[in-house]
Amino acid sequence: MKIIFTIVIILLLVSCDKEQRQKGDIDLQTIDTIKITKKETSYTDQQLEIFLDSIGNFTPSYFADNVSFVADSIFKNQLQMNKVISQSDFSKLKFAINEEDEILRTIDIKTAKNIFGEIQVDSSFVADGKIPITFFSFDKRKEDFNEFAICLGYTDAGEFGWSCVLYFFKNNKIIAKHNIYHRYGLELNHYKDSDGKTIIYYKENFGSGTGIWQFNFYFYKFYNDKLIPILNVLENGNLNSWGRRNFWLETFVTKTNPLTLKMVYHQFFYGTKGEGDDYRIIDDSTFIQFKWDEKSRTLIGNYEKSKTNKFKILTYYLDSNELLFINTYYTELKNGLKNKTKRHIILNYLNGIKNHYENK
Repeated sequence: MKIIFTIVIILLLVSCDKEQRQKGDIDLQTIDTIKITKKETSYTDQQLEIFLDSIGNFTPSYFADNVSFVADSIFKNQLQMNKVISQSDFSKLKFAINEEDEILRTIDIKTAKNIFGEIQVDSSFVADGKIPITFFSFDKRKEDFNEFAICLGYTDAGEFGWSCVLYFFKNNKIIAKHNIYHRYGLELNHYKDSDGKTIIYYKENFGSGTGIWQFNFYFYKFYNDKLIPILNVLENGNLNSWGRRNFWLETFVTKTNPLTLKMVYHQFFYGTKGEGDDYRIIDDSTFIQFKWDEKSRTLIGNYEKSKTNKFKILTYYLDSNELLFINTYYTELKNGLKNKTKRHIILNYLNGIKNHYENK
């Protein structure tokens, strides 16, 4: 009876955490790591194995939705627009872009407001009445001005900050506005899909520090005068020396037709006896191929032919993913308990997690 009560409490806590996120009450820089408390309860081996089995029996999506909520929300809710620019203002914009010296590409503030609406103008630009613009072309020839993006200001991470606003154009129409938190400078890439439509992608940051960070790849597609979200996937997740679990995953784009990603990853537990006592759970790499699905208008990954899956990838996020980790790596943890050395490390980890959720 006590075991059932414990499971109910844990699930209620997960549910409450999800409700807080839906209300927007979350700090993206706050990492939910499991810390050892001074009054930590020492559970019996049997209690910890029952705890492991109870979490392992749930469907992964129950925990996954909570972990991916923030990254998915930002990905899916960038602003869609449908603003047609007058030929006069569009000509001024093209004239500014055609300046060969990128540093001298500027547009007067009045025209900028006509085109982009209400904008925040840095005080350093007010004196001469002009704003620098950064131009990204997705066409074969930049002078085509068919599909492109504009940033008012610069996109590096210097004195202009860690984020930027990017406006996406289809001819003389603004079709989307993206607020991008890049942290170290915008990295914007593009390619043509097999159907000839343009796909763009960039990295979004969800926290950075010494030995800890998360970046996601956001993929969008030009589709019927819109820029639609088609794939959100982890680019780099790292947690080092912050808790009982250490992990690293890095994603590389190796091919674009079809889109093929290579993932290199590892996870291990810190031991309790010092250096050399760690338990490496996984240390591997894999390729995932994605194909366009017209019905859902997304890129679908062929995980059946890879060594990982979308739920295990989420365990490399920085946010509230310990229960998902236990759930998706249940088989590895269960088998590890058969080894005397690994058993001690796994039970120690489970004891900390059980304490964390029961003492919330």
